[in-house]
This record gives sequence, structure tokens and C-alpha cells, in this order.
Amino acid sequence: MRLDSGEKQTLLAAEQGGRPTISVFGTEFTKNGWPWHFAVLFKLPVTESDKKAFDAKMAKPEEVWKKCFTHFNKTALLPSSVKDGITKKQFHHEVFTEIVKILGGERNGFQLDTTPSIDNDELILMIGLTDPQAKMNLADAEELTVKLSEGLYTATGTQLPTSTKVYSSDVGNFEQRPDKELDGAPISNTHAAYLNFSCKRSAKFEEIGHLNCIRLIRRRLVKFIHMNELVEQGITSQWFPVHHWDDLDELRKKGWNDPLRTFQWPNEARCDAVNEYFGPEMAFFFHWYNHLTWWLMFPAILSIFTYGARESGLVSRVHMNYVSMAFATMLLVWSSIYVSQYRQAKNMKQSKWGMENLGASALVVRKQFRDAYRDSIADYMQHFFHWFMVVFFVCETMVAVYYCTHLQVQAKHNLDGKTWGIPNKYVATYPKYLITINIKLVDKVWTPISNWLTNRENWRSLQELQQSMIAKMFCVKTFVFYYPFVYLIVVKPYTKGCGPTSSHTDLTGCVDELNESLILFFLSQVAIEVAMIAAYIGLAAWRVRSEKKNHPNKEYTYLELQAKTMPYTEEDLIADSLNGVVTYGYIILFGVSLPFMCLLGMVSNMVMIRLVAYKISYAYQRPMPKAMDGIGTWERVIQILGYLGVVANAYMAIFTLSAFPNKSEVWKLTVFIILQNVGMGLKMAIEGLFDERNSAHNRVMEHNADCMDILMDEKDPLEIGNGQVSTVESPFR
Repeated sequence: MRLDSGEKQTLLAAEQGGRPTISVFGTEFTKNGWPWHFAVLFKLPVTESDKKAFDAKMAKPEEVWKKCFTHFNKTALLPSSVKDGITKKQFHHEVFTEIVKILGGERNGFQLDTTPSIDNDELILMIGLTDPQAKMNLADAEELTVKLSEGLYTATGTQLPTSTKVYSSDVGNFEQRPDKELDGAPISNTHAAYLNFSCKRSAKFEEIGHLNCIRLIRRRLVKFIHMNELVEQGITSQWFPVHHWDDLDELRKKGWNDPLRTFQWPNEARCDAVNEYFGPEMAFFFHWYNHLTWWLMFPAILSIFTYGARESGLVSRVHMNYVSMAFATMLLVWSSIYVSQYRQAKNMKQSKWGMENLGASALVVRKQFRDAYRDSIADYMQHFFHWFMVVFFVCETMVAVYYCTHLQVQAKHNLDGKTWGIPNKYVATYPKYLITINIKLVDKVWTPISNWLTNRENWRSLQELQQSMIAKMFCVKTFVFYYPFVYLIVVKPYTKGCGPTSSHTDLTGCVDELNESLILFFLSQVAIEVAMIAAYIGLAAWRVRSEKKNHPNKEYTYLELQAKTMPYTEEDLIADSLNGVVTYGYIILFGVSLPFMCLLGMVSNMVMIRLVAYKISYAYQRPMPKAMDGIGTWERVIQILGYLGVVANAYMAIFTLSAFPNKSEVWKLTVFIILQNVGMGLKMAIEGLFDERNSAHNRVMEHNADCMDILMDEKDPLEIGNGQVSTVESPFR
């Protein structure tokens, strides 16, 4: 078994009687992550009331026992001691003993150990998969997809495919180009094939690493034990995959989770390192975020020139209208190329990370799913109520925006008066702040409500649940985030008027108000999200220091620190993804009005990427690795926003930029309809120019397919059939 440098350091320290320490949040912890991959926390009685509860009789022990285990392959048979009259403490003992028997026995071969928490209120069961033969047996049994060994290609005289193929005289050779920009272990551009692991061919596969060990342990845990039921019954408090400090430190060397290296250029290789540690779900999230940030460079550079021209006064406002129209056209072309290039880059990563052709096998069935409940009246009513809440929050936003705008218009017509005892000169200014506050309040209120409702709906798989959660959240938040600004340039000009004169034809005042509101919200959005992440990190640091202060003479381990942090859930990932999608939406919908937002978006993305990377590395528990072939529903959402951007930019170019002041409304409407359809057609044509896979991806797939028989040593049998020979006479004698 090959050990990395951190594992060797830990073993050496153990042999010498030392205990290596690390510093997190300014506090020293004993490093004890390796060789453990999972931790399960069992509750222990501490207070007198807890001890009395543990000594009380267990209610329905036989029924609870059956709920706690799957009884797969005749395991966890009901012990004779589990019957009416058994105490809660005795029941917990039987459950713990059975779990240890299942996990540490011949069925799984996991390495187990325990350690008490610093305040002795929990017992941490540590689970590791270190035995090489156990790894291979479990990988074979679970049909784990594992990458072929890169040395196999060399041993069979076959080229190892990479993302770069160089031709000389029509002869192509794959070139290995390790990333030299990043510190730490080099990251290669190789694309070895993935196959289901087989013990008979174990030498052809690369070693089963830590991430695959976590996958195997999780699969075996849920195959034998209902882990969430243990939490519901109060036997355990949580279970989670374990962070490994040395691997996180390797990511820090590459600048991925180091906030001090925020403003560094996005790098494809970092995502490969993220995939090796966190798995494809998190890797695809950061890959998309990096890809968007990189592509924002082009409109960001142009936005600097347009902003300078507008603010310097060297270009008149009339001529700036034509510059803005050109910028809108550029955004249309840019978004089309960006979406197409991202699709190709994502598919390339699918190949590199072994996530192609996932199919139904990747679906994780929810324990809460009930087939008999599906399509029932109650099931339909649940979905109806959830969509009713969607409509309710949308209507609330419309009413809030209308009322705030109405107050502002009334105040501007009577600046010397008062509204609710407040001078109108202030009332005329404050509504834009009230709208921003309403957006943030609805955002923070709707998220937990929608998540709570979705988790109680009867979705079969976690993937279906996640898609439903994203759809409902996107419907509300798209309206909440964008409607107030759409209102300023679509509704207000024809109801309240624009500018000091409340003009219904000159939209200059509404455009200026839109730009002010966009700057205010965009900056506050970034500031609030950064502040929330910083507040959570600060709270985690405070909790750790307080607990250590209460137990100054006890050892505080890194594993227990992880137990004190919060799990990074699907809801957290959706919220972090939404921040990036919202930023993209503002740029694509309103970038023509405020081009400088492209630069702000690129800078804010750099900040958010580094903060999210830091928090999931140090302030949250390690996310559960999940098989994913991209960012899922979000990719469709981004495409929809792109087409909405065509409509928005066409409207602003014709109606709000005053480029056609002498044209009638009918003429403008006609040109708008023509322009938006031409824009839609151009966008579809540009996206159609790009295939699903680029040439480098096709070369890798074709090469792996062509040489697979050689790699796997597939040979035709010497004899086929039962020994009989069939011949016919040749007519060509």
C-alpha cells in the first residue's frame, strides 16, 4: 500500500511517540484524520437527566431495531436480548455492537477505532478502509468505476491519450503537458479510460485512492444500515466523510482554498485536483465558476473602455447609445460562444473524471420515497401548495416594487411635504434601498421554506429532489432578483413616467435610476454574501475556542473539530450555485445598460470562488462525494437566461437608449420584434456551430476505444464451436 507524505509523517510521529498538530482558526489541534475515511458520532449520557433517560425502558425495541438495519443478506438478525423491558442503554449497546460486527467483520473488512469527544457527550466511531485486498474485493462487489493505470498504456506499447495531440507528417502523437503554473504535486493532462473494477484484472487499474474509499464505505454503510434512522432514533447525532489535512494543504499550495490568493487567474488544472479530493459534484461546480470567470474577461475589458468613454464626456450621450447597442450585440455573441465552449469543456471533464454515461445507476434512491403515495390526491396537493407559494412570493415582489415606486413618484411631486412624518426629499431617495432590502429578505425567507417543502415531497431520487428544488427556487428568485429592474424600464415609463418631468417618451431618467439601483444591489449582494461566509467562519472559530477554553487540559483533535462544524448540504451547494447564476443573469440581462457590471462580476466571482473553497475546506464538513456529469439543471437555466438576454437587450436598444427619438411606438415595436427574432436566430446559429465534443475529446475517446482490446489483453479463443468444420465448394476453379 502506497502512503502519501502526510500519512508517512503521521506514522513516523506515532512511532516516535509524538502527536503532530495543526492550526485552524488560530487554534492548535491534534492531527488525527488518517487513516480514517468516515466518522459516526454516537450519543453518550452526560447530565443526570440523560443518564435517567438511558436507564429507562426502550419503547418498541423490536420495531426500532428493524428500522435501524436493512437486514441485507440476513445481517442484523434480531438478538434475543432485544425485547420489551430492555433499557435504552442496553438497546444502544446492542445496536453499536451489531454495527461494529457488520463494518469490522468479514463482510466489509473496515478498520475501526473510537475516541470520546472533548466533553464526553459523544463517542466518535472512526471507519477506515486501508487493507488493499479489502479495497479490491469491495470495489469488485460494488462495480466501482476506476481509472486504468497509466503505466498499462506504456506496458502494452500504446500511447497514453492526452488533451494535446501533435501531428508531424500525418503522424499524431499525444503529448503530456503537466501544469507548471501551480505549486505542489504536478497535474497531468492525461485521459486514461475508466472501467468497472475487477479483481481478476486488478493490476490494470490504478490504486484505489481515498476518494474511492469514501465512496465504497458510504455504499456499504447504506447497504447494511439505515444511517438516517439512527439519527432520528437519537442513537447517533451525525455521520460524515473525514477531511484529510495533508490533502487540503496540497490544495492550498495550488492556491485553490487560500483567501490570500484571491485574485489569481482561473486554472483548469485546479479543478482536476478538486475532483481528486471532493469528487465530481463539487469539481463541476468550481469548473463552471472558473469557466464563467475566465470568459468574463472579454466583456470586462470592453466595459472598461465603454465606462471610460461615458464618464469622460468625450463621447456624447447620443453616440454612446450606438456604443451600447454594439455592446449588446457583443454580449449576444459572447454568451452564445461561452455556453457552447462550456458544454465542450464540461464534456471533456466528463471523460477525464470518468463521469460519462452515468445512467440510472448513479441515482440515489431516497429512504423517504413511497411508491404507493405517488400520484395520490395528497401528493398532488403537496405539489400544488408548493407552486402556490411560488406564485405568492412572486406577487409579493410585484406589490412591494409597485408600492415603493408609487411612494417615490408621489414624494418627487411634492418635495416640500411629508409621508408618514418623513420629509419627502428623503422618501424620494429611500425606495431603491427598500427594494434591495425586500429582495434580500425574500431571498432568505423563500430558500428555507422551499427547501423544507421539497424535502417533504415524494421524490424518488436525490437527483429528482435537487432538480425540483432548483426549479422552484429559480422561478421565485429570478423574479425577485430581476423584476424590480425590469419594472424600471418596462412598466414604470408607461405608468409613472421617467425623470423629473415624469416623461413617458424620454426614458433617460429610468435608465439612470436603473443603473443606480443595479450598482447598489450588485455591490450589496456581493458584500452580504461575503459577510455571511465570514460570519459563519468567525462563529465556527468562536465555538471551537470556547469549547477548548472550557477543557484546557484535554486534547482537541482535528476529527472532533470537523464534528463541530456544519455539514455542506445540497441546499448549500444550490445557494452557492445560485450566486454565480444570478451574477451571470445581471450581466446578460442588463449589461447593455451598465457594461461596467461585467468587470464587477468577474472580480466578485474571483472573491466568491476563493471564499467558497475556503469554507468547504475548513469551516464545513467534507461534502459527501456524488457522481455527477455536470452542473445539472443549472446548465439549462443558464441557456434560458441567455435567450431572455436577447429579449432584454433588444428592448433596451430600441426603447431606452433614445437612439431613435423621432420614431413612433409602432415602428419601435415592429423593429423590436424583428430584432429579437434575428437575435434568437443568430444565437441558435452560433451555438449550432459548435459540436457537443471538441476535437481533443473525440481523439481521446476514439483512441481509448481503438486500443481497449490491447489494454485489456482481449484475445480471440484458439477454438470456437464443438470441433465441427463447415466448408463449401469454390465456383472459381
